Amino acid sequence: MLLKLTSLLGLFAFTAIAWSLSTDRKKFPWRTVISGILLQFVFGLLILQTETGQKFFKAFSDAVSAVLGYAAEGSSFVFGPLANGAAIQKGLAVPSGFVFVITVTGTIIFVSALSSLLYHYGILQLIVRGVAWVMERLMKTSGSESLAAAANIFMGQTEAPLVIKPYLARMTRSEIMALMTGGMATIAGGVLAAYVGFGVSAGHLLTASVMSAPAALLIAKIMIPETEVSETAAGAHAKIERQSHNGLDALCRGASDGGMLSINVMAMLIAFVAVVALANGLLSWMLGEVGVKNDAPLQTLFGWLNYPFAWLMGVPLKDCFAVGQVLGERIVLNEFIGYLSLAKVKDTLDPRSLTIATYALCGFANFASIAIQIGGIGSMMPERREDLAKIGLRAMVGGLLACYITATIAGILIP
Repeated sequence: MLLKLTSLLGLFAFTAIAWSLSTDRKKFPWRTVISGILLQFVFGLLILQTETGQKFFKAFSDAVSAVLGYAAEGSSFVFGPLANGAAIQKGLAVPSGFVFVITVTGTIIFVSALSSLLYHYGILQLIVRGVAWVMERLMKTSGSESLAAAANIFMGQTEAPLVIKPYLARMTRSEIMALMTGGMATIAGGVLAAYVGFGVSAGHLLTASVMSAPAALLIAKIMIPETEVSETAAGAHAKIERQSHNGLDALCRGASDGGMLSINVMAMLIAFVAVVALANGLLSWMLGEVGVKNDAPLQTLFGWLNYPFAWLMGVPLKDCFAVGQVLGERIVLNEFIGYLSLAKVKDTLDPRSLTIATYALCGFANFASIAIQIGGIGSMMPERREDLAKIGLRAMVGGLLACYITATIAGILIP
């Protein structure tokens, strides 16, 4: 019970931090904030607490596990025995047969192809419109920002804006903040299955993405309150031309996009892991000169800086340092590194700590994403690139706070 109360304290604390960073503290959007938090609780309760929700939770987890199995079939055809983790583990006598470049890239390519197929037949759009309609009616947000927030549950931070492309150039500053924060606070469907490959719960990842959509809207509206009249205040319609000609073409395009994403992920991880090793090496040498021995000083620093945030989410004290480390790595590097680190320590964590960390990490909020959004969204609305650049850092902080609020609500709901 004490940990649940701590999570409740964290909910108020993270909301207060957002208010302290507001451009106009007198314009607090009470309706949006209260309805947004209630909506998160409803989403969380429906999925985590009801019998139907539990069945859906299990069914989704089983479905993702099946998808991973089908992706492994494709990887085995291309890579042969190299895709057999058990054989590698036994043959090389290593602790784990997990080969990132084979296991994860195969998953990303397959899921990207499936997502493209679902998009071609309009299935994803129906779900997005439904979620957007609920948020728009309850939270009193504009049509364009609600659609973008809903799209971010399934799409990446530079793909979701395509849903509202006709409205991008004329969006208000507050709407641009909501658009960018939504991208920072959620993950794309293509990488969700990849994280499951690390041992992360598929059900919790989906729940986190759904809950973070209203969280992103309420945080964005606190940090940059609406002071203009939105073009889509009365609603918006998603009108996207299909780029694929048929289902087969959609599969091919999706697989190609997944391949490019896989290459980007591999390059990014090689560079970032190497940079962390370099930084640790330099810092260890400097500390050694003054008689301090620490082989991972960067992670130690992350752990202490994020310790209070982990505690406010409801993480038990004994795990706050470890969770703080992965939170810090996610901010400075990315959530891929964060989930990889979480996978390494998950057996030492309390189940509650692992679940809360899963929710807190479920978003693209990191420094690299600022550049990704300015470049990606800026190409769709070049006349507003300056606004994107000015809002970028604030949106990243907003995305972090949205993920942390989602984690606190999970902390209140889970045992």
